[in-house]
Order: sequence, then C-alpha cells, then structure tokens
Amino acid sequence: MDAQTVFYLTDAAEATPAFLQELEDGLSEVFQAFCREHFDFEDRLDYPALRVVAVATPEALEAALFAGGAGGRTLTAEGRGACLFLLDDWVGGRPLFEHRLGGLPLPRWFLTYFPATPKVLVTRPGHAKLHLPTRRWAQKPFAVLAEPLRNRERLGHLFAAFWLPRFWDALRGYVRRRAGTAWHTPGHNNGNAFERSPFLHGFHDAFSSMIFRTDLSVSVASLGDLSEPEGLTPLSQAQRLASEIFGTAQSCFVTNGTSTSNKAMLMTLLRPGECVLLDRNCHKSVHHAVVMAGAVPRYLPARFNARLGVWGPIALEDLRSEIARAAALPEARRPKMLVITTCTYEGILYPVWEIGRLCEEAGLLFYADEAWAPYLAFHPYYAFTLPEGGTRRYNAVSEIGGAHLSVQSTHKALAAFSQASMIHVSNRFKALLESDSARPFRWLRRRFHLHGHGSYEKFSHDLHEMLRYWHSTSPHYPTLATLDIAGVQMRLEGLRLLEERLRWVADFQARVAALVGRPAHECFAGLRAIAGDDPAWRAQGYLHDPLKMILCLRSPEACARFQAILRQAHIQWEKSSPVTILFLVTMGTVRDHFEYLFRCIRQVRDLIGPPDAPPADADILTQAIAGQPAVLPRDAALCDGELVALDASEGRIASQLLVPYPPGIPVFIPGLRITRPMIRLIQDVIARVGPEAVHGLFVRGKKPFVEVLNTDEEHRVHKIDP
Repeated sequence: MDAQTVFYLTDAAEATPAFLQELEDGLSEVFQAFCREHFDFEDRLDYPALRVVAVATPEALEAALFAGGAGGRTLTAEGRGACLFLLDDWVGGRPLFEHRLGGLPLPRWFLTYFPATPKVLVTRPGHAKLHLPTRRWAQKPFAVLAEPLRNRERLGHLFAAFWLPRFWDALRGYVRRRAGTAWHTPGHNNGNAFERSPFLHGFHDAFSSMIFRTDLSVSVASLGDLSEPEGLTPLSQAQRLASEIFGTAQSCFVTNGTSTSNKAMLMTLLRPGECVLLDRNCHKSVHHAVVMAGAVPRYLPARFNARLGVWGPIALEDLRSEIARAAALPEARRPKMLVITTCTYEGILYPVWEIGRLCEEAGLLFYADEAWAPYLAFHPYYAFTLPEGGTRRYNAVSEIGGAHLSVQSTHKALAAFSQASMIHVSNRFKALLESDSARPFRWLRRRFHLHGHGSYEKFSHDLHEMLRYWHSTSPHYPTLATLDIAGVQMRLEGLRLLEERLRWVADFQARVAALVGRPAHECFAGLRAIAGDDPAWRAQGYLHDPLKMILCLRSPEACARFQAILRQAHIQWEKSSPVTILFLVTMGTVRDHFEYLFRCIRQVRDLIGPPDAPPADADILTQAIAGQPAVLPRDAALCDGELVALDASEGRIASQLLVPYPPGIPVFIPGLRITRPMIRLIQDVIARVGPEAVHGLFVRGKKPFVEVLNTDEEHRVHKIDP
C-alpha cells in the first residue's frame, strides 16, 4: 500500500529536516499501531505509513497538491494520497484564515477542493485563538507534534476521531471478546445452524464465520439500535461520524436501500394533497413515496435521447420556468418540494448550487436523489468554477450550496453491502427551519414547530419516527458495519481511489479511441452526446461523471453481438439500451477489469461509434412520458380497479406502475391517463427483452395485462386541476 500523505503548512523556524523526519517517524508509528488495532492489518504498511510534506505558503500547498494548479483538478502523486492537513495557526506573519487561495478565503478553498479531508489547526503559545470553521477541523498545540512519540496517546485519539469506524470496531470487539452463549435471534445462532449441519457446512465455510458471528440481534443493546438513534451507542456514534465526513447536519443509516430512504423522507416532509415538482424520470421508489404521502405530482419536462436510447437531464430553463410558475401560485397550491435525480443513471450531474438558489427564492425544498454518486464529496474533480467567479461542488449536500436533503445508495459505488443507504440532511435545511427571517419557508416552520418556532429537533424526531415505519426491527448488523467503514474509507483514501479510477477511465477511453480510429467522445457517450450540442449545458454547470462509462455501438445488432461476447467472457455490465452499454466504475473496480473489457472491444472495433440513426419511432418514446396525472396517484393506487389487456388500455387511468428495469423509471404511473405511446414503449421492451423486464406487468397465457380504474371509480375519484 502506498504511503498516505500528511501536508504540513508551516513557515516556522523549527520545521527543519530533522524535525520533519522525527514528525514523520512518530506519526507513522502511531498510525501503524492505530491501523493494526482497528483495521486488522496482516501486512505491515509501507514505510513511512504517513509521509509528511511540508510547505511554507498556501500557494506552495496548492502546487504540492495539484499538477498544473487547482484549475486542472489533477492531483500530484502526493496529493492523491492526502489524508490529513496540519496547518499552523499563523503563517507569513498573520493568522491562517486571513490567507486566500484562488480568490477564496482559505477555509472556503478547503471546503471546495478537500471538504472531507481532516484539517488540524496547530496552535502556538502567544497567538490569538482562531475560531474553527467546521466540525471537520480539529485543534492541537504544537507541543504534540514536537514530540509525537511522547504524545502517542493524544495522536491516537486524534486518528480515532477522524478514522475509527465506531460501529464496526464495537461489533468486532463484541464477537471476539464478549459474545458467549446466545439465547436470542437470529436463529442460526452465530452460524451454528450452518456449521454443524452436514448439508450446510460448505455454505458456512464459503461465507466464513465472521459474517455469521456479526449477524446479531438488537438484544445486544450495547451496540445500538436503528430504532433508537439517540444516545451514545456505537451505532449512533457511527452515524454522527458519517455526518461529519459527509458534511451534514445529520446522516442516517438505512439497511433496506435508497428506495426506503426516499419513502421515509418524502412521507416525513409532504402532507396529503400537497404538490411536489418531480423529475418524471426518477426512480420508481420516488413515485411510490408520492403515492404513499398522498401528494400531487407535477412532472417536469423529460427529454429522451432517441439516438442513444437514454434519458437526458432536465434543462435549467425548464426548471426555472416550473419553479417560477410554482412561486406565482396561491400558497395553498404552491409546491413544497422539488425532487431531482443527480447524478442520473447515465451519469449527468446537475448544477445543484443554482437549483438550490432557485428553490430557496420560491420557498421550495430541494431534495436530491443521489443514489448513483455517493463519492462526489471526496475529490476536487467534482468542483465547478462559476463564470462570475467563485466555486461550487457537485455533491448535492454541501456547505457551499446545493440541495437541502439527499439520499445516497452507498452500496452502488462505495464499499458497502447491497441495500446499504444513507440519508443526508444539510446544514442549510437546519438553518432555514430554525430561522424566523426566511419568509418563504414559514410553511416548513409551521410543520416542524416547537413552542411556535421552527424546531430541527422536531423534524429529526419526525424523521426517525417515519423511519421506524420502514426499518426492520431486526437490521442486518454486517450491513450497518459496511455503512460505517465505507465513509471512513473514503475519508482516509478516497482521494487516491477516485484519482486512480478517473485516470484509468481516461486512459482506457483513449486506448479505445486509438483502436477504433474515432475521437473518444464518439466511442463513449458524455454530456454532449446525451444532452445535446448546445454549449449552454456545460456553461451552466452540467457535467458527465466519467465513472459512468457508456460505450456506444453503431446499431442494435452490433450491441447485441457485443453483449454476447461479454457474456462469453463472463463480463457483466450494469445496463444497456438498444445501442449503448453502461459500465459502472466503483471503488471496487480494479485495473485488470479494464484490460478484460478492452480484449472484448478489440473483437468488435468496427462496430463501435455513434449509432447510425435514431429509431423510426423516436417521437413515440418522447410522447410516452409527456403526461400529467388526471387523478390523485394515491386514490388511483388504492382503487379496486380492473385488469385490461395492455393493448386495449388506451384512454383508461392507470392504477399501478409499469416499470422497465433497469433503470427503474416508470412508464405507467397511478393516476396517469394511458396513451398509445405509453403502450408502445412497454410493448417494445417486452419484444426486445421480455415481459420479465417490466416490473408490475400481469401476464397470463403470454398476454400482458395492466390494472386500471374501473368505470365507476373514474367518476368517483378526485380529479387534479391542470
């Protein structure tokens, strides 16, 4: 393992080569002991485990971190290993926080480029005390660094504060040292039911004993319980650490996916009959949540890229128009929330800072489904320089502007088990709720009030109460442990992991382009290919995430042929359209994966490139997602309804979802009046992939059916005003 880097910004006379060597040796020894104790290292870390890089000015720090300056976002070898910043409280004869970098105050610069990386303010006698900017900063006197080995306990506590996975450490300690005879759930009892069975012993060995020993019960009260988030248990402490790592007011662990996170959040925030502006092409769980909350959706204009067979982003002008329309409505009819998926399944990131600003002006909450990009806070690549100056970040919940609330599928791209998810509540949401001066959000303060004032504690209580509706009372402790360690890993080595993968993707796409004899942007779909040629997309801040690699094939036949080659090579992709294949690059992707894929691409080099032509029915596909609900989705979903043949359902009102999966975007939604384009889209999926690819489809005798409101119900249910 490469050494992690500690950057020390100091111009003090004591920072001699001998001092820096002693500091590096001491920090490395303490760090290795910390890792051996808490991460079960079998191999010794390369020496030094922590490499100290000293710089004398903020400008020198920037040069040491970035190759060619911060504008390029490419990290140096030392920069990609950065895990800790030590910063003297006075540099250049003045307080540290009076310095600026790239036109930004130094704390803001760190928030922009290295928000999750811990910073330690090194204080010296005689200097005025500086106020720490956020929880992500700590403070230690210089004397601790001057003699690191004599202060190993204090440094060990510091490392633990930054990188100790609280829940995993406690869980592992319990099963190793405290667990004895178990008279509680689960029934396999530490794996005994498998290990002692002559038939299931192999199952036990295949998983190894630790997965069974850590599958415990809430009866072990000392570890904590999702249903009781308050207190000082290891589980609650792990969630507080996640909040610090991700820069939030609060972060919650969820063990049954972002689908549950979406439902719990929207049901906490919305009330029956309230309107919500909704990304039409959001995941089906958001549509489920709208049904359950009894909300009235207004679908935002969707854009279908017929040439590639993928959904594009919502244009900023459309968002502005819809938000302005919402703000002009009477308060009783005004939408309460905007729900956007960023990044999209195909990797399009929205300018969340601008959307957040528009929403705040109109009194809307901005809720971001960030399921596909839980890593955006951990690398400077995902920062944006505004045309008028200043910077913002693409991670939805950020201290420098963005969404008020977000959910992330930790399991989709980080080191977590399936169904591991997080809910993030921004500090900005907390401020709006508690500030009596934010007039557009009076409705929010009335909703979560205590003694006549907006109360964040009341919101938090209501959120956890709603989560109790959805959480299992028997959560999977190994899944909770992976949520704990996933965030710690990204804080400790996320820069290196992301820098490697961003570089691997760039190198791979260049190799494929050279092989095919086409520019890389013709072989792999990016922002321009998905959203369109208009330069406004990029100017406004839209970005394609390189870790969503979309390979383009010239025809459906070429795509089918390449998929057969991939299957033969035992390579499984994430999803495909008729002419594209999406490959996800995650924290678990290794460099060899690119080589295996390249070998397959060599066999079809003549078939790679932009599709020859869009399908003849391109307009039909766009029309299929153009409608607004005719009746309240909850009323439609809870009707008795009747089954009718899919082909004969035109003009009826759907009472169920029909969802081609992946990507899990519904075509039929309760409350929508069914159109011929909607029917044709579902029929196309059935013909191309099979009926099993459409979730919710009822098939008998090879004939597909859909549930609709019966005639009596159509007359009785409440109609929605357009």
